[in-house]
Amino acid sequence: MPTKHRVTVTSMGSSSIIVLPKPVVDGFNLEKGNRLEMFVNDDGIYIPLGVGKSNQSHSRSSEGL
Repeated sequence: MPTKHRVTVTSMGSSSIIVLPKPVVDGFNLEKGNRLEMFVNDDGIYIPLGVGKSNQSHSRSSEGL
């Protein structure tokens, strides 16, 4: 079932950060350092993740560590 969450855009240095709600992070098994694909079009922002598991790659694995 789709849900709606209000998120916060903040900054760190010269970057902007979107803060995800804890239920979203937990529901997709996200952890600090994960990298996600993000698609942007005229309709909005889309981050494709499977139900209950994420398609993210961990930053350590993408750096060959």
